[in-house]
Amino acid sequence: MLGIALALGASVAWGGSDFAAGLAARRRSPLVVLVGSQACGLVVVVAVVAAGGEPLPAPGAMALACAAGLVELLGFAALYRGLAVGPMGVVSPISALGGAVPLAVGLAAGDLPGTAAAVGVVLALVGIALVSSERDRGGGGVSAGMLLGGAAALAFGAFFVLTAAATDAGGATWAVAVNRAASVAVLVVAAAARREDGGRIGRSDVPLVALIGALDAGANALFAFALTQGAHPVVSVLGSLYPMTTVVLAQLVLHERLGVAQSAGVLATLSGVALVVVQ
Repeated sequence: MLGIALALGASVAWGGSDFAAGLAARRRSPLVVLVGSQACGLVVVVAVVAAGGEPLPAPGAMALACAAGLVELLGFAALYRGLAVGPMGVVSPISALGGAVPLAVGLAAGDLPGTAAAVGVVLALVGIALVSSERDRGGGGVSAGMLLGGAAALAFGAFFVLTAAATDAGGATWAVAVNRAASVAVLVVAAAARREDGGRIGRSDVPLVALIGALDAGANALFAFALTQGAHPVVSVLGSLYPMTTVVLAQLVLHERLGVAQSAGVLATLSGVALVVVQ
């Protein structure tokens, strides 16, 4: 039950981070938003590692965590761009389909959840697919956003699998820390190479960018610890339900409306989560 609670907490934090990132990416370039938010998240993670005093993990565990950080970064790049050019209520749910990747890996390895949990996982994934079922009603914004959301889904699916492996090999705290350090290092080099002087974060952007980084780092930590408590496929799928938060915030703040299929998807997702929780 603790693993389920942590995974759901991670999904809420990721959803809030994505919504805030979508707002920021409409005012600044996605690269600038990534650099600022990931750097802020690194500060939080370093503080946690320093307080924990855990020894360095083995090189193999660090390599897995670095790989997780790099694929997550690719996912964020695609997602933030998608959120900037398409409806948040469409792009974010598509990116959540990456939860199917660790589920497939787990099934292939014989990691089978109970009957109720398995039905709940499938129902949740179907619900997310329905939530992302809005059609293109004008221009290429939705189509471009959907393609970018799909790319993000593949990257996030790989992130879930690699983070699970890194956590098993070296512990949750260091998995998150190395993950974030690798992504920040790549982002700093990319930002320096592009020299986007006109896209620098202004003083008014700092609170929003810091919130994005803190929520994302917190979500990564919750997810990593959830992996130490429960079945990896179930935890990964629950962690991938972050679009629910993004969709709700987009409705409340941006007044984006859900269609009939999307509303059914929300209900299916919540029902799926309930089945997993009562397992």
